[in-house]
Amino acid sequence: MVTREQKRRVPELDGLRGIAILLVLVFHYVSQGGANATGSVAAFLQRFVIMGWTGVDLFFVLSGFLIGGILIDARDSPTYFKAFYVRRFFRIVPIYYLWIVLYLGVMSVAGAQVARLSNSGNRPPINFGVFGHFLFLQNVIGSDFAGIAGAWFGHLWSLAVEEQFYLVAPLLVRFVSFRFLKPILVAVIIAVPVFRLFLLWGLHVPSPRVTVLMPCRADALAVGMLAAALTRSEDLLGRVREHPVFLHSVLALLTLGIVALWMFAPQSSTLGMQSFGYTWLAFFYVTLLVLAVGQPQSWTGRITRVAWLRELGTVSYCVYIIHIVVNVVLHALLLRRAPSISTGKGAIVTVLAAFVTYGVAKMSWVLFEGPLQRRGHAFKY
Repeated sequence: MVTREQKRRVPELDGLRGIAILLVLVFHYVSQGGANATGSVAAFLQRFVIMGWTGVDLFFVLSGFLIGGILIDARDSPTYFKAFYVRRFFRIVPIYYLWIVLYLGVMSVAGAQVARLSNSGNRPPINFGVFGHFLFLQNVIGSDFAGIAGAWFGHLWSLAVEEQFYLVAPLLVRFVSFRFLKPILVAVIIAVPVFRLFLLWGLHVPSPRVTVLMPCRADALAVGMLAAALTRSEDLLGRVREHPVFLHSVLALLTLGIVALWMFAPQSSTLGMQSFGYTWLAFFYVTLLVLAVGQPQSWTGRITRVAWLRELGTVSYCVYIIHIVVNVVLHALLLRRAPSISTGKGAIVTVLAAFVTYGVAKMSWVLFEGPLQRRGHAFKY
């Protein structure tokens, strides 16, 4: 039986979701806002936020913690699978499918005009790689999208990772004894870095492919699930409240590792990141999560309850899907060039793109996503 306490919304998690999408937004708008920016300020900003892509890893940890906790709490429910998948459907699929259909419609009707406005001059494709998104296979089949197609779909591999996780996690929680769940999650966390190196060195899989495969990112998801399991079996949050100094010391140590990665292996395809870096990031982010939730009056708890971060977290799904295209389109229409922050006009348009992205996402939440999510939550465990 799921208790009222377990079902209540935790504001700190919304704030963490807001931090995750802010990291991704800043990365795509600043770090990728014109490769090798020549301006000193732009170059400094790009280097400073070069690890903003790790917001995706924070999303993975949050998914593991939230989805793992929901499944553990409801594992004996007679509507376990039905309620889970119906809720996930209403939360994830409608706006995602709408985004794919919108691309197909625009490129079918105005593909030539889009090509004329683009920097490459190439007509955006309508091919198997596009249609594979309907089955969340984009991280498996791979597609070398460029231009507007790359802006539209290139980052959606992470949604495929999430959906593939949703196929595995419910089975694991339902049919594996809770006694063995934690050892299995620990084994996954240990095995995933070894598996990534095996793909890189043993099978010579290109590092960009390794980056997007679900088994290669399962350590972050498993770390989140392990924290959810420990919260329920070992009263992890209670221990944090009793011994906050220890976890702050752990966070300080993990932060030193993050700084080292930022200095020497900041890109997602570097060996340092693909060997141990992703796992280190997962433990760093889960430590922030546990501190925020277990110590609400700590600096982490206070930051994650900031109103605008929580608001950004609420609309983060739509923001994630549309933010790159909004930036590309506004730069193309207003400046007739690719996104860049190395000029004053480019920086202004980039800021405008952030506000437009939020406005569209807010309307989507109020008119579309929010009502659909409430419909999904009508299905009880």
